[in-house]
Amino acid sequence: MINDILSSEFYLIIKNGDCFQSHLPDHVSYQAGLLNFMNVNPIEIQIVYILDEKQTFDIDIRVLERCEINMIESKFLANGATLNKNMYLAQDAHMHIFSENNSGSAKSYENVYLQENAICQYGFAELSDGDFSGYYHYYLDGVGADAKVRMAILAKAKENKYYEVLIKHNQPHTFGQMDNYGVVKDAGKLIIDGIGSITKGQHGSASHQTNKIMVFDSNCVAGANPYLYIDDFDVKASHAAGVGKMDEEHLYYLQSRGLSKKQAMHLITYGYLKPVIEVIDNEMLKERFEKALSKVGA
Repeated sequence: MINDILSSEFYLIIKNGDCFQSHLPDHVSYQAGLLNFMNVNPIEIQIVYILDEKQTFDIDIRVLERCEINMIESKFLANGATLNKNMYLAQDAHMHIFSENNSGSAKSYENVYLQENAICQYGFAELSDGDFSGYYHYYLDGVGADAKVRMAILAKAKENKYYEVLIKHNQPHTFGQMDNYGVVKDAGKLIIDGIGSITKGQHGSASHQTNKIMVFDSNCVAGANPYLYIDDFDVKASHAAGVGKMDEEHLYYLQSRGLSKKQAMHLITYGYLKPVIEVIDNEMLKERFEKALSKVGA
């Protein structure tokens, strides 16, 4: 399995809380739940989390000033497992991340703290089997901090999935944007809570979000809930949310061109979730995301 998922020269595989296998570049270290990035030059790396039993794993990731990192993150969490992750980006640090979730019925709590002019671009492929709860929080703690988050989520069969995405502006002139796209099929359930918060005194900041869910069947349950908490006047903020049925005319058109219903639904799902790729600047990460989305509905 390991060779099938690795796509980067440098990697760290953490299994049941221990370092299972690694090949780390210079100025990157891991020990006892602490991953440090002190690299001078830009690097590409893959981090794999494996919890094959019901347990909780805590990890802290610290990125020093001006580090630039392109990361693939792969999660394999067994039923009942929980991942707790805190990531700290120092001044002028840049993180571009593609996160693929291959877990069972598990939970993930992730906090990202950005200092002055730090940038975090995060793309999530939440295509796992089973129930899942994800709490992804971003705290813009330095002037000029910038967080962009996009999620592609699939809930099928009788899966029950819940996501809470928070971007909180704690300093002026910060920027936050989230775009969450979901598809629900069969008797699946998906709830997305998008939360944008600009605290008092954080003038010149901008908080934007979009939450969209497409449902395929009448037994689906879906909710896209945008929340904006704005305590300052000199800011920009917007939100959009929508839950709608699949376009039957679109489905009919694709079937009239020789596709089976299953193939047509796969193509519609893929096209609906594909915009998530746009948040990622790095070509390697885009290719990984494209590969993950190509398996949707297969």
